[in-house]
Amino acid sequence: MKQGPSRRLCLVAFAAVLCAACDTPGVTLVDPDVSNPEDQGTTIHVTLEDSALAEALGWSQGVPNAELQLHRMIEAFQPDHFYTDSTGHVHVPERMPGYHLVAAFKSITADEAAAAGAVPRVFADGLKTEFLGNTLQLALGGDQRGSLVISETYSGGRTYGIDYQWAAFWELYNNSDTTVYLDGMLLGRAFGGSSGAIFTCEELRQVREHPEGLVAFDFHQFPGTGHEHPVAPGQAVTIAVDAVDHSQAHPTLPDLTIADYELEGSGDPDNPDVPNVPPAGLNTDILGHGMQQFEFDTKFLALPVDPASLTTIPFGRYRWSLVPTDRIIDVQHAEYMHPESPPHPELFYPCPRWVNREFDRLEAASDKAFDHDNATSLQRRILRYTPDGRAILQDTDVSYFDFVIAKYSPGSVEY
Repeated sequence: MKQGPSRRLCLVAFAAVLCAACDTPGVTLVDPDVSNPEDQGTTIHVTLEDSALAEALGWSQGVPNAELQLHRMIEAFQPDHFYTDSTGHVHVPERMPGYHLVAAFKSITADEAAAAGAVPRVFADGLKTEFLGNTLQLALGGDQRGSLVISETYSGGRTYGIDYQWAAFWELYNNSDTTVYLDGMLLGRAFGGSSGAIFTCEELRQVREHPEGLVAFDFHQFPGTGHEHPVAPGQAVTIAVDAVDHSQAHPTLPDLTIADYELEGSGDPDNPDVPNVPPAGLNTDILGHGMQQFEFDTKFLALPVDPASLTTIPFGRYRWSLVPTDRIIDVQHAEYMHPESPPHPELFYPCPRWVNREFDRLEAASDKAFDHDNATSLQRRILRYTPDGRAILQDTDVSYFDFVIAKYSPGSVEY
């Protein structure tokens, strides 16, 4: 191709400017394709919330060798794994835009714990963020014994091969050293889910992150007046939607005739040998079996309270009950996350959180929609055992790390 006079003049002028720049003091030409990798991406710093414990463990600068998981939420669930250096820092290469799940976890051995005068411990934190900036801070909270904890949840036959909702169950476990009584406690389902299609995250904030407690859609209240329904240390109790043998409906479903309680409904099969837990919320299941359970919702256990005394919050087409923060004992939050799971639909809003961080910092990964044999549930991990062999379950208020997907086991803790 021939070059006209004007094109040749432009090339000559550009070469002259380039040579001038080479000879100009203080001017450095940089190849645009060459850069320092540390100038891109994010540096994440992981610390302990408990500064005194951090000092005792020698972690004042940061938590060493903490596991970090990152997951871009519009992708199939296959999180990337990183580990912090000796000062609690880790550099993450530049990420694609979009909401990211960020979670950090650290466990200490018995020898490390002895230096701090404690038993083996675990620490965790998690959040979701639009990502990421140059720096990000995570402060790990420690495990706590608590009293009663939600130890297992199973949502029944909600798979592609079978749509059977009545085999769901909850399991509670006494994680303390003293007997606890279920009398008057609430077991319920709070506002929460994986995403919203009708309201934006900001519009939902008033109910999903209420500053005074959990906004509950429906709940049941245990019978008794104070000391009629004991749970001994290390004992697990199972609450079934229907306490019948569901394997008769499908061989992969559990036999829940062994349940300790069943939810009372207006039209469900009643097992006369199993005590009922009546509904007490403003909303009840229209199918008549008691409160339903979903894999992607927020479940809670609360101390005894008069349901009539709870503040009513109208939202959408329903009225909701506000369960005060000081009555909440435990919360489990889960969301569909699976290597084969589809991304969030574009019309949905994946909100940064669905409950206040003081209840739960990051939801657990649930794969029930892809578990075609109905065999798995979400189960709280065993942290350690007491000298007499009693399991102490992990409770960091980070469901993402506290729960594991495993073979359902109503009435016992195994993982």
